[in-house]
Amino acid sequence: MMSPLELPRRSFLALLGAGALVAAGTQSAAASTGHGRLFTAASADPLAALIERRRIMLAGDGSAASIPALAGVLKDMSTAAAANWQSMVRPATAPGIWADLPLTTVTGTARSGNMGVTFDRLFGLALAHATAGVDQYRDAALASDISDALAWLSVNVYAPGKSPVGNWWFWEIGVPRKAADILVLMYDAVPAEVRTALMAAARYFTPNPNWRGRGTSFAETGANRTDKALSCILRGALDGRPDEIELARDALSDTVGGGRRSVFGYVTGGDGFYTDGSFVQHTYLPYVGTYGVVTLGGIAEIFGLLGGSPWDVTDPNKSVILDAVEAAYAPFIWNGRMMDTVRGRAVSRQKAPDYVDGAAALTAILLLAPGAGEPYRTRYLSLVKGWLQRCDETLFGLPSQTVAKSLLVTSALADASIEPAPAPVYTKAFGDQDRLVHHRPGFSSVVNISSKRIGRYEWGNKENNVGWYQGDGLTFFYTPADPGQYSANFWPTVDPYRLPGTTVTAEPRANGAADGTGIPRAYQAFAGGLALDGRWGVQGMDHLNHNRSLSARKSWFFLDDKVVCLGAAIASTTTFDVFTTVENRSFAPGAVTALRTDNRNREMAADGPAVKVRRNVHIPGHGGYVFLQGENVSGDIDVRIVRRTGDWQTINSGSDTGGDDVARTRDYVTITHGHGATPTAGGYAYMVLPNVEHSVTFTESDAPTVAVLANNATAQVIGVAEQGLTLGNFFAAGSAAGVTASGPCSVAVRTDAGRTTVAVSDPSRTQKTARIELAGVTGDVVEADDGVTVVASSPLTLEFALDGHGHAKRVVLG
Repeated sequence: MMSPLELPRRSFLALLGAGALVAAGTQSAAASTGHGRLFTAASADPLAALIERRRIMLAGDGSAASIPALAGVLKDMSTAAAANWQSMVRPATAPGIWADLPLTTVTGTARSGNMGVTFDRLFGLALAHATAGVDQYRDAALASDISDALAWLSVNVYAPGKSPVGNWWFWEIGVPRKAADILVLMYDAVPAEVRTALMAAARYFTPNPNWRGRGTSFAETGANRTDKALSCILRGALDGRPDEIELARDALSDTVGGGRRSVFGYVTGGDGFYTDGSFVQHTYLPYVGTYGVVTLGGIAEIFGLLGGSPWDVTDPNKSVILDAVEAAYAPFIWNGRMMDTVRGRAVSRQKAPDYVDGAAALTAILLLAPGAGEPYRTRYLSLVKGWLQRCDETLFGLPSQTVAKSLLVTSALADASIEPAPAPVYTKAFGDQDRLVHHRPGFSSVVNISSKRIGRYEWGNKENNVGWYQGDGLTFFYTPADPGQYSANFWPTVDPYRLPGTTVTAEPRANGAADGTGIPRAYQAFAGGLALDGRWGVQGMDHLNHNRSLSARKSWFFLDDKVVCLGAAIASTTTFDVFTTVENRSFAPGAVTALRTDNRNREMAADGPAVKVRRNVHIPGHGGYVFLQGENVSGDIDVRIVRRTGDWQTINSGSDTGGDDVARTRDYVTITHGHGATPTAGGYAYMVLPNVEHSVTFTESDAPTVAVLANNATAQVIGVAEQGLTLGNFFAAGSAAGVTASGPCSVAVRTDAGRTTVAVSDPSRTQKTARIELAGVTGDVVEADDGVTVVASSPLTLEFALDGHGHAKRVVLG
């Protein structure tokens, strides 16, 4: 008997072919499918072949009904389709297809949002009609009702000449894509004149995927360009317009713009992929976890659709995308979950927690793998299988995931020929997006920092309404003991003023629900750091808050089994309390186990009195927090358990992504370092020991293995004597711990086995060179990056030519 996830070999091979998951450019031959060969030399109608490929990509090859693991997925599809079908207004008439989504009696964002959700529901019905194993499979009555609804929409709502009120995205991207996919799934059931009318509307609102709207003054980038290209390809196939397929394919390479905005090229500013693995969208935000996933998924689908066809994508720079899987995406996928640090305003979406975006990334990689060729294919499949096996969530049958994509997941798990990749253990810095990710055997960590270049957070279209402090040092810790920390109703219940790692004032902020979008940037230049030998990390931020009333210098040092956090020069001009949130760990109500503070057991109740702390806190099953002595460390530290109740609608009331108003409750272990109401030189120093036993916390507290060597407005430096390691941030020229810096920089020095390794970066990106003097260090250059020179030997003085992107240079002396 097969296991629930085991696929018959015929189905697995048919899936790879039927979904057109081959020929991403390296294979020009046709894929063999369970429905015949597509794009052979004798293919009489390549446009029809495209439509068939897309249908199988969406609805699968029919094998899902025979896979026990997907029985629940098919049942859920049947239930949802039945409910939406029953609630349809039939025959279609004003004010809309569903009573709760009026279209003719509303305007602005309400109309565009309701239009988008209407097409989403129709797509769900069309998918149910096209998917074998679903109750509504090939139901003639349902097909008639869908066709009737589309006909009404094509005349009264989505038609050439209508005013694109509200959110432009629905008119130009969301609806064209959904309309095309519905027509692919219902090709034989929808009259040709309705199909033609809807595609004419899509052409009217998005005539050219290179541009925003109907003009030529705003060029699309990244995910938006990819989305529009895919819709244009489908439109061309459905409407018999091969010229539009060519237009869409060439838009990926931006042939009209000389390749400037090609999705296959590296950028040095603004939106797109950077050579260091960064991905930015909306000019100012790390966004590989959502917009990046849309980009990857769209490109994978386009490669699959066009591979081996007369319109095959042949751009030689496709390797940028193939390399990005490991360089840009994989570092931020933790056990199948996409880290929130690169998900932007999507963290506020109730139906899209981290594992949903993670699943979307994994299925995009699986979709890309078969045609990527070696060595990409095997590495991709190995990565995905490892993530799937370590994930605590079932990554199929998720919102917005079709049965075809669920088949990809079950197939990857069942493929015995693929060896799963182990969990990553490395540290990587991304200078172009102000991020550093730190993967260790027992935990992973990343910090949201912001600068003049990278925004604090994104709000928009009534999403992420209280995300004010997400870029002010929010520090994430992912551990196997608590994999759902950020997906189990964390965002609607966490105190937005007390995000772990942030230093803020208690000044009240208003809910930011509003139309439009915005990314408030920080004011200071210094934000970033470096990774040393892929093992240790330095991250720092010169912090000036949203209204310039609070300033601080903040650093994070990433070590083998801990993260050390320093704060200095904390000053405020307001009368509101200032505090640093050391931790704000979420638990199910009543689930907090007994805490330990200052080596003592504590029985604490939710909303009970705070306990003052001097030395340490340990949260059983999660880790320890040790408070270090050092320069400028002052103020009270307390721990309490706070019961918080909130709802998703408060943080996201968007028209198509808004959450419900059902109250959710979580208990939070909150550790706070207070700095008073008007500090002038406040500071803090603590280490986080994730996923350790309490004995480790107490041992570190009694005899810390880390020394705070400097913690002031100029420099924050730590030393780890047993590893010969010194890590620091210099916010200005100065000296500390035997290191003299000529200007702002991050520095890492390690002496081991007679060799000294030095790495330097400039997170402020304000200097062409940086000079470092090292007391007591001697030796000749063994290896060095380009641009590193020895200026003097006594004291050793090194000069580093910088690249203006915050990337580190490294030299080894021996």
